[in-house]
Amino acid sequence: MFLAGGTAGAVARTVTAPADRLKLLFQVQAMASSGVSAKAYTSLRQAALKVFREEGMLAFWKGNSANVVRIFPYSAAQLMSNDYYKRLLASQDGGLTVLQRLAAGAGAGMTATALTHPIDTLRLRLALPGSAQQGMWACARAIVRTEGLLALYKGLTPALAGIAPYAAINFATYDGLKAWAYGAGPQSAAGNLGLGAAAGTLASTVCYPLDTIRRRMQMRGRTYAGQADAFRTIWRTEGMSGFYQGWLANTLKVAPQSSIRFVAYEALKGFLAVKRARTDT
Repeated sequence: MFLAGGTAGAVARTVTAPADRLKLLFQVQAMASSGVSAKAYTSLRQAALKVFREEGMLAFWKGNSANVVRIFPYSAAQLMSNDYYKRLLASQDGGLTVLQRLAAGAGAGMTATALTHPIDTLRLRLALPGSAQQGMWACARAIVRTEGLLALYKGLTPALAGIAPYAAINFATYDGLKAWAYGAGPQSAAGNLGLGAAAGTLASTVCYPLDTIRRRMQMRGRTYAGQADAFRTIWRTEGMSGFYQGWLANTLKVAPQSSIRFVAYEALKGFLAVKRARTDT
């Protein structure tokens, strides 16, 4: 299951890397350490053209090597943990309540995030315009040397707070939509792509403000005194829209990423002849 989950996540994330890069740029441009002005990116089209014109096509995959290094264990841990927690919480006949599905998803998201957060910090730093680092390990050494080891864990608290509801909603919604669409009948890979996209879009929209706070707190130097301070500052200086900077780019990333990941995971488990439980995703 580790190989299936990791491969599914790596493929999905690489396909959607350009949208993820644009989303990150929108989220952090208001920060002084972002390397650009607070109004450098004004629309999805303008941002894409600006990146292409100034940095070239490959810039859309800037930081993706760190992303893939992170997403393989992250996706594997999350998908495996979700299956494990659902098996653990299920009744003797394999039944699960909505609350149990939500709990399993939240636990899976937090488990994977705690394991891979330092790599996520590196990915963000590498994706910033004007990043002086040429690779993940050079970036890690520079951060530890200038900011200390704990800097790799900046933003972990909002990351855990954000991923718990996101993963809970994503996994539980996907399971619920499949039960509604198919009942006990055969499933369709094409149909599951649509259901996965819907589940991912709903989850990301609900939890996007927490993701914005997390990204801001991962930036270089002192950002906010804490999660509450970040919320108050963004609300005071940017309003509600400040929490949703880059939402469209994020949705263009999350919808296909969520659908590809779920369907690829299910297909790879079948290909690798992984024994399935009734509760498995």
